[in-house]
Amino acid sequence: MGVFYKWGAGRDPGHPEIVDAHGSTLVTADGDEIVDAAAGAAVVNLGHSLEGVADAMAEQAERVGYVSTSHFSTPAVESVGEKLAAMTPGSLNAAFLVDSGSEAIESAIKLARDYHVARGEPTREAVIGRWTSYHGATLGALAASGNTGRRTTYDPLLRDWPKIGPSYPYRWEFDGSPEEQAVAAARELERLVRRRGPETVAAFVAEPVGGSSIPATRPHPAYYREIRRICSEYGLLFIADEVMVGFGRTGESFACEGLGVTPDLLALGKGLSAGYAPISATMVADGVVEALEDHDHPFQHGHTYSGNPISAAVADRVLDRYTEDLFAAVRRRGRRLEAALEPLAESPIVGEIRRVGLQIGIEFVADRETKAPFDPDADVADRVYDAALANGVYTYPGGGSVDGQAGDHLMLAPPLTVDDADIEAIGEAVVSAVNRVADEEGY
Repeated sequence: MGVFYKWGAGRDPGHPEIVDAHGSTLVTADGDEIVDAAAGAAVVNLGHSLEGVADAMAEQAERVGYVSTSHFSTPAVESVGEKLAAMTPGSLNAAFLVDSGSEAIESAIKLARDYHVARGEPTREAVIGRWTSYHGATLGALAASGNTGRRTTYDPLLRDWPKIGPSYPYRWEFDGSPEEQAVAAARELERLVRRRGPETVAAFVAEPVGGSSIPATRPHPAYYREIRRICSEYGLLFIADEVMVGFGRTGESFACEGLGVTPDLLALGKGLSAGYAPISATMVADGVVEALEDHDHPFQHGHTYSGNPISAAVADRVLDRYTEDLFAAVRRRGRRLEAALEPLAESPIVGEIRRVGLQIGIEFVADRETKAPFDPDADVADRVYDAALANGVYTYPGGGSVDGQAGDHLMLAPPLTVDDADIEAIGEAVVSAVNRVADEEGY
């Protein structure tokens, strides 16, 4: 939810003022300490007040604070590009740097369009997404998104791009094993492409692991293998949105690696600077770059602060912290946090607890047997959030996962460096908060 800041109006009492932060702890102006169980918005991957980041900012600011990337480069930008090419899978060797996850998705959409135009297929323009997905707040990213609550007001401004159902195994109604269900769900994309006409479709965009709209949803790997096959067969570019789950959140460098697929375009953000500076990236496969270069088709796109030297210097420093040792620790910490939440397995209002790495989604239901959601007016997720915050833990609530209106959930995504004491504090606070709301609902 957006917040307006008005000079002289005073602080919104509903938003605590944070004056200090360290590790997984936020400190308010009143001196209260809050455990950050959401890493802001799954951004602060390496914790608050990370040593060395301020030095990197100051050193770069003293040398070069800004140049136009339309005409110049800087060592920090070159280094970030090289490191990203080395980290990302397959032939994703080119990086287009921008400032936010929304811009990374916008860039991917425009690159997909440019790719097809360069190859002599100008009728390809549609970007297929999934219902309930969220890819960003800008109009192109929002048009590709299926998050009804965020779209409704702006629908008249959005391209009417088609959608398939969400990647949501808990609520799938397909028959068979998890693998068979995954393949059946993925083939909805093939049917849609064939009905609409492949010659009109530029790309398919998806989060390999669900973000804030349906947190920690991950289907059987057969789902994305089938998605990859469909995109390749019908000439679509596959855009993977790892703005929220990239850089170790899933216990691997990138979620798509664990699913055994490589996208054509990979949108990254958040963890790229771990929250210390605005920067994001669209990683581009060699084949896409070659198509643009072979047909002398320049990419007419950019933003004033794209590749900002100070942001790039921060990202360059941050990327060195993403190591296999950290990813192994993420997997251990994720299991420990899941264990701390084990009492919720018996809660009458918890339908499913999902975990991928150090991201957990807790889905609330009015009836565990039928999976019926709560009435949206009950504000279940927000009440759990309020109760957890009163217990000293900040979480990330959400709604609308079932039909755009109903469907309450809570996401936990603490810093990847969270320690055992804070993990236990998160577990205790969330379990207590859920139990309190269950009691209030009369269970």
